[in-house]
Amino acid sequence: MNKKLESLQALRGVAALLVLLFHFHFYLRGDNESGVAIWDALFGWGIIGVDFFFVISGFIMIYSTQHYLHGCESAKKFIFNRAIRIIPLYYVGLLVAFLLGGAMSTFHYPEKVQNLLSALTFTVYKTSVTPHYIDDDGMYNIRWTLNYEVYFYLAFTFCLLSKYRMLALIFWGFLVTCVAPMIAGFHPTLSVQGYAFQTPTIAFITNPLILEFLMGTLAGYVYLQLTKRRMSMKLPLISSVMAIVLLLSIVFGIYTGSIRALHLESTIILSLFVLFLTLGEPVLQASIPRVIKYLGDISFSLYLLHNPIGQTIIKIMGPVGQSGFNGIPTLLLAILLSIFSAHVTYKYIEVGLTRKLKIVLSKYAYR
Repeated sequence: MNKKLESLQALRGVAALLVLLFHFHFYLRGDNESGVAIWDALFGWGIIGVDFFFVISGFIMIYSTQHYLHGCESAKKFIFNRAIRIIPLYYVGLLVAFLLGGAMSTFHYPEKVQNLLSALTFTVYKTSVTPHYIDDDGMYNIRWTLNYEVYFYLAFTFCLLSKYRMLALIFWGFLVTCVAPMIAGFHPTLSVQGYAFQTPTIAFITNPLILEFLMGTLAGYVYLQLTKRRMSMKLPLISSVMAIVLLLSIVFGIYTGSIRALHLESTIILSLFVLFLTLGEPVLQASIPRVIKYLGDISFSLYLLHNPIGQTIIKIMGPVGQSGFNGIPTLLLAILLSIFSAHVTYKYIEVGLTRKLKIVLSKYAYR
């Protein structure tokens, strides 16, 4: 069993908080320009947490399968574990969003029904909203990132059939984001606006945003190559210093606008940060607060649940967007309830239910 990388867990927790604050900051923006500027400056960049999630996800896939042999058994084991990990909680989150977002009234509006069907089936249906390819204002809109996760899980599953999985991943990334669009007559791009295919599914599959996962797998591969060798005692120390330097560079880059969310060139820096953070873990792990580590444990639940819970609190307490700083208590309540709900679902769904499902379903999956 692979050792849990506590530095990545902590980073997951921070990323989840960044996305939460990004979404909630819209409720604090008043009509006056100064109010908008304040909250945008503080939390408007928080969507960069999504980039961290994608990079970490790619890293963990390489890290967690390092002892897998190539072949069908490994591919089946990987996709089984991933499905058990995300699907139960995903549908719990969808049910919460459905109940809190109007429930049966959804069926009175064709566009909401289409959005619900898309959520139920992990499919996309809009070419006009990129890189989401779903209604960005619709119910459970946070799920657009899960569509990319599932897509990458499937691609990674097929790459596990090859002895050279890293080369297979690179080939796949180059094929879908460059070769296929060129054959269709498009010039290659790294923009997450993607290619103007008329079919949403094809536009989604070829979107360069998927390369963020690939950058994470490369970071994971380099990490394994370095740690499999007898490391110098200086490497964790040097790496921890590099991680701190890169973190400061990222903060400064966000401030100046040179580091941006959903921007592949910026993701290179984020991937290097993840690499040095994990290499420096022997030095850094003692200084990571336990509460941040736990936020990392519940980060998936927090990510899926914070939007419907936050929106419900805002509806109950009244609009805070017009009240500026007076709305902060309402937002704090939304944050606390989101974290509490994530704690409950993590304990009883992510851990409890997942463990039981693994025991029951593994009897059939590995016959």
